[in-house]
Amino acid sequence: MSFSERIGGVLVAPRKTFALLAAGAARPSDVALLVVLRLVAGELDRFARAIGTARDIGVGAAAQEILATTSVVLGVSSSGLRSEALARCPPNNCSAGDAAAAQSLEDRARGRALAADLGFGLAGAAAIGAVALWIWGAPASSAPIEVAPTTQGLVIGGRF
Repeated sequence: MSFSERIGGVLVAPRKTFALLAAGAARPSDVALLVVLRLVAGELDRFARAIGTARDIGVGAAAQEILATTSVVLGVSSSGLRSEALARCPPNNCSAGDAAAAQSLEDRARGRALAADLGFGLAGAAAIGAVALWIWGAPASSAPIEVAPTTQGLVIGGRF
């Protein structure tokens, strides 16, 4: 079994470190450097996938925030239109012309209020979905690293 097979793959390290290993004069820091480099190299694909996933999550969070902010603006606008309709046509003193204009404002206010309610509902559903994905979408844990002595040194095994 070759050295690269014993450690679980090909290593990339300075030539000086490989020369020290070949001569049997490697220091513990040289071996630690090789182990760290191997761990990092073995995790690069997972790191790249995590960055892609983080971007997807970021886009989803941004869309949810835009939806929630739009809902707030629509809700405030609806409240303003309702207040304007009540000011234009108070219940005690309202002409026919003011009543028609107030009814138009009230209709617009109800439409915006409905859109705001739907937006808040969708943003809430997205938040619940995000929590569910976070809980049930966690990756499976990997096996621990094992170290075993041999006649030539140590063998490090496990999933990298």
